[in-house]
Amino acid sequence: MIQCNNCKNEAGDEVMICNVCNYPIQGTVQEQAAFTARQVIQKSDVEESIGKLKNARLILYAVGAFYLIGPFTPLMSSGSSIVVGISVFLGLMFIGFGLLTYRKPVMAIGISLGLIVFYYIILLLISPIALFTGILWKMIILVILGYGFVSVRKSHRILKQNTYLASILGFGAGGEKG
Repeated sequence: MIQCNNCKNEAGDEVMICNVCNYPIQGTVQEQAAFTARQVIQKSDVEESIGKLKNARLILYAVGAFYLIGPFTPLMSSGSSIVVGISVFLGLMFIGFGLLTYRKPVMAIGISLGLIVFYYIILLLISPIALFTGILWKMIILVILGYGFVSVRKSHRILKQNTYLASILGFGAGGEKG
C-alpha cells in the first residue's frame, strides 16, 4: 500500500492517481509539483472569492437599506405612494438577495447585478441626469457586484471540479458552505 502525499489516503501499489484528491501518486516530481501548485492557487482563489462575496453581500444590504429608507427621508420624499411602494419592494428584494447569497451566491449576485444594470439602463432612457447623479456610487456598486459575481462563479467552478478541495475547505458538493 502506498500513502498519498497530499491527502494521506491509502492507495494500492498499482494506483497512479489518488482516487480521493487526484494527486499523481506515481507521477513525476514535476507532475506532483504542478498538482500542488494548482491546489494552492485554487485554494487562494476560493478564499479570495469568499471576501468578494462578503463585499457583494454588504452592497446588496446597503442598496436594499437605501431603497427602504430613502423614500421616507426629507430629501428623497416624493409623496407618491407608488414610488414609495416600488422603493420598499426593491429594498426588500435586494435584502432578500443578500440573504440568498448564503445559499445560492452565483444566482443571487447574478440576478441582482442584472436588475441593477437593467434599472440603470431604464434610468438612462427616462432621465440621463438622474443616472449621472451619484454616478460614483453607482459605479462602485456595479464594480463590487461584478467582481463578486465573477469571483464567486470561478470559485463555484473550482469547487465543483475539485471535490477534495471543497471538502477540506468545508464546502458541500454544490459549492455551498456546509
